[in-house]
Amino acid sequence: MSNYSKAQGLFPIEDGSKGWGWILAYGIFLIFGGILAFFNPIATGFATGVVFGVSLVIYGVFAIIAGVSALSTRSKILEILLGIIAILAGAFVLFDPFQGAASLGWAIGLWLLVSGIFQIIYVFQGGHDRVWRALLGVIDIVLGGYLVISGPLTGLAFVAAMVGFSFLFRGFFLTSLAFTLRKAART
Repeated sequence: MSNYSKAQGLFPIEDGSKGWGWILAYGIFLIFGGILAFFNPIATGFATGVVFGVSLVIYGVFAIIAGVSALSTRSKILEILLGIIAILAGAFVLFDPFQGAASLGWAIGLWLLVSGIFQIIYVFQGGHDRVWRALLGVIDIVLGGYLVISGPLTGLAFVAAMVGFSFLFRGFFLTSLAFTLRKAART
């Protein structure tokens, strides 16, 4: 199977010679966005907080619409309640996007902490891959604990780093894909 065929499976493009330039531009844009996220964590935290807040409000509206329109009585009440909570949380985040982004860092820390504890419990229950699970558990507990007890600036920096890494890796992947499509189109 040629590289072009592999690339076609991931991103179906009728003619790689036409699409590779746009994919390259998109990849480069994401790389620059990732670099900016690392160098300006405050702006990244603000933008992340705004996107998070808007997402919660939109989710809440759709949850209320779904609850009112199509669910059983019991499900309606739950969905409408979840929708109201999401709208209130989204409004809170939009009122203070920095705190919203910092709370994302705290929530991720809590998730890592709980995940690490479960990994360690699994090790003592005699599961497979004990060494790897123990290592992952310890790393998750340390990182999670740090995020949970650290201040809001650390949460903002963490969120900015995650956004930066995501953009960078996605950008490098798309850049590589673009060059693969370009090469395949020439052959």
